[in-house]
Amino acid sequence: MRATHRLHGTSPIASSSRRARPAPGRTESAEPTERRDSGTVSRRAQWISWILGVAALAAVVVMALHFSEGREFIGLAERAEPWWLALAFILQAGTYWAQGEVFRGVGRAARFRLPLATVWKLGFAKLFIDQALPSGGISGTIVLSKGLEGRGMPRAAVAAAVVVDLASYYAAYVVSLAAALVLAAIHGEASEIIVMVSVVFGLFGTALSVTALALSGRGGRGLPKGLSRFRSARIALDFLEDADPNVARSPRLLLQAGVYQLAIVLFDAATMWVLIRSLGATAAPGSVFTSFMISSLFRTVGVVPGGLGTFEAASVLTLKFVGVAIPVALSATLLFRGLSFWLPLLPGLWFSRRAVAGQ
Repeated sequence: MRATHRLHGTSPIASSSRRARPAPGRTESAEPTERRDSGTVSRRAQWISWILGVAALAAVVVMALHFSEGREFIGLAERAEPWWLALAFILQAGTYWAQGEVFRGVGRAARFRLPLATVWKLGFAKLFIDQALPSGGISGTIVLSKGLEGRGMPRAAVAAAVVVDLASYYAAYVVSLAAALVLAAIHGEASEIIVMVSVVFGLFGTALSVTALALSGRGGRGLPKGLSRFRSARIALDFLEDADPNVARSPRLLLQAGVYQLAIVLFDAATMWVLIRSLGATAAPGSVFTSFMISSLFRTVGVVPGGLGTFEAASVLTLKFVGVAIPVALSATLLFRGLSFWLPLLPGLWFSRRAVAGQ
């Protein structure tokens, strides 16, 4: 899931927000040094998280191979059907179209035209940042907003677009996750830990969405003044204050964006189902959807880039629980990650650099 919404390093929004005064007892010359130190630590932590993620992924593959036989994977390769793989590509392309339409809808509401090619490029950039910096989608949304500003979109509309994207994303995710848990409970597959993590994430997502909507156009007015002591909170509140409340809180726009976010979830889940079919196996669509949402949950709450290792482990295990053989479950999961994670990384890196540069 694109999803997929903790900020690392210096936020792109910070460059365009009002400059804060130095705190008492601190000189301005100390701030750049602190930011450089913070950036170095952040980059080191990112590399460590990537190494841990790749190691976890390798462990999942080794364990899956241990419980199956090599000739089973060879048989899967021989039975693979290319037309199903082509359909999987089309479904993944649909996720970028749907993500782009969320921002194009805000652009239309703000009377600002966003070409489809532009939002596709920014969609790749958002995906790359979301995968490289685990942040529940927030980091990617910030880079995307920087790209929109660089293309002349009014700041009020950009801030409103961020609010609409975050609110609709979490709303769609919570609804999809609730539906998956209901299906899991019906089939007796809902464990206590999955339910607990889902409830906590649902409460967090709902609280974040409601807060972002409530603060649109008003920022930190009425909130405790102590929040302004935290630089990240001050930047976020200043950004929300600039949002056009009429656009950010438009019921029609939020509903429309929510539908597109649901489409992204369904396109991703359908991609997994299609990949299973491409390997000559079958599985109930509802069971695959449940497996995908539970796997996406562990990917979203993980601390490694793109949930490397955690998503694959959850996907293989949950697919096995619904009757998919381990070789098929592992192969379909790795194919899905190839299409949704590894393949878009290079164009995502290219477009994210251009987005930050305002090109």
